[in-house]
This record gives sequence, C-alpha cells and structure tokens, in this order.
Amino acid sequence: MKQLFFFALLTFGLSCSNQVVPKPEKVLSLDQMESIVYDMAVLNAAVTADRSQFKEQSITPLGYIYKKYDIDSTVYAQNDLYYASKPLQYEIIYRRVEKRLQALKTNYDEAAKASSALE
Repeated sequence: MKQLFFFALLTFGLSCSNQVVPKPEKVLSLDQMESIVYDMAVLNAAVTADRSQFKEQSITPLGYIYKKYDIDSTVYAQNDLYYASKPLQYEIIYRRVEKRLQALKTNYDEAAKASSALE
C-alpha cells in the first residue's frame, strides 16, 4: 500500500512539473504583453467614451492592436493563456498596466485641474 501511495505521489509530482500550457510559437515578452494590455485598456476606454469616432473612421480597437504589434488574434490568445498559466508573470504584467493607467489618470486630472483654473 505504501508503494502504491509513493508511486501515485511521484506520478502526480512529475505531471505537475510539465507545462500545462504549451509555449506559443511566437512568444511575446513581458514588456510586449504589458504594452498590448495597456493599449487595449486605453482603446476600450476611448471606445466606451465616444463610440461614434471609431465607427466614422472604421477603426476597430483589436484590429489596430494587432496591426501595431504585428500579431494576430491567435498569437495574442496563445500568449495570454501562456502568461495566465504563470501567475507571477501575469501579475507583473497587470500590476505594470495598472501603474501606467494610474499615471495616465493622474496626468489627466492635473491637466483638467489646470485647465479649469485658467477659466
């Protein structure tokens, strides 16, 4: 019985060491993923704020992102899944994006405050 338990434990341990999510053919760096996620957040906010501008110019946020970074939806999806399977790296990406978005908001708030002070 002990041998069976040890074998099961060893098998489980070895299976956990294998990558659950395969490495994509085209791996994007942490910095690239950060930039893509940041741009997606900013573009989605812009679309939410004024959808008509994007419709008039026939701009799709995802299409713009894919063209800017020379990727397609498959490359992005594979890399997002790959980094999501590595929680510490995924957290780094999203913490950096959060920090950049907060800095953008701070700059915007300061500019709005300065603009209202001029009136």
